[in-house]
Amino acid sequence: MIDTMFFPFSHISKNQLTSVTAFFQNMGFLPLVKDFTADPILADLAEKNILHPIFPLAQELGEAEKQVQSYLDWAKLHRGNEKNLKALLKEEPYFMDATGLSSIQSQIRRGVKQSLSDQKKKVPNPLLLLKFAQLLDVQNEGIDDELTALEKSNASLFSELIGETPAEKAEEKSEKFDRGLPDSGYLDPGRIMTKERVVSWFRYAANREIFKQPGAPLLVTTSPAVLDYMVSQCEGVINALDIDSIKVHENDCEKKSNWLQGFSQFLKETIAENNASGSAQPEADDTCFLSGKIKLCLFPEGGMKAFLNIPDQSIAVCLVQLKS
Repeated sequence: MIDTMFFPFSHISKNQLTSVTAFFQNMGFLPLVKDFTADPILADLAEKNILHPIFPLAQELGEAEKQVQSYLDWAKLHRGNEKNLKALLKEEPYFMDATGLSSIQSQIRRGVKQSLSDQKKKVPNPLLLLKFAQLLDVQNEGIDDELTALEKSNASLFSELIGETPAEKAEEKSEKFDRGLPDSGYLDPGRIMTKERVVSWFRYAANREIFKQPGAPLLVTTSPAVLDYMVSQCEGVINALDIDSIKVHENDCEKKSNWLQGFSQFLKETIAENNASGSAQPEADDTCFLSGKIKLCLFPEGGMKAFLNIPDQSIAVCLVQLKS
């Protein structure tokens, strides 16, 4: 049984990894890759049982990747033909059939509306949207890394020019966090295609029988946009926990393991009681400087059935973020 599950992303960035591992000992994950061979960091976390990947079936992943590649080939070929591209995406944001490049070109020549009339009757493959979102998130993380590296290089050069001391630089960074300004990873990926991400992830998770195990896993996200969207779409949501500042341990802290166990128990009791009034919040009383924020929302059975067609299942969603 998987107790926690990262969602609704099929790519987990370095910043997201840092956030979730600050609060949880291990976590399930639905990556849309055949394995972690190309990512030694995720492979190491999986080997240490910190990350529990549920890889897609080879056939369904292959079909989704083929469709995505067909779209990318078509988009590259018609990069200058914005009218057709916009018309196609307005009707259907991703292709639902395993259509090849030649067939897609034929659709454009015949007319977008006519070619898509039959496709609307079919149920979209959730892997397609999730795969497109994965590619987008990977690209955005790469851009973010480059901008962060450039910002650090410029800041270092500027400090040398004005003779700023390391202590002054640290104080400036502290003030930056106090003002609530982002240091890196400033874009919440959940803000892009929020509805589509959530609906597609739940549909895919249901196909993989994630919600058929005894007791639904605690869903963990780093996206405020995702949680806000879910709350807005579901009636009767209980705001069980909302802590704006909670101290957490750093990775090399010897007290981290025990704190994580206590924090996990704290969440279980909170979920069972539908509130945090009877649970003792774990304290991180040492010299660690990391702090974060956490919000826990409980979605009732009726609301989940109406919103995501998940019958007889209440869902707990936990938002975690690091502040410094």
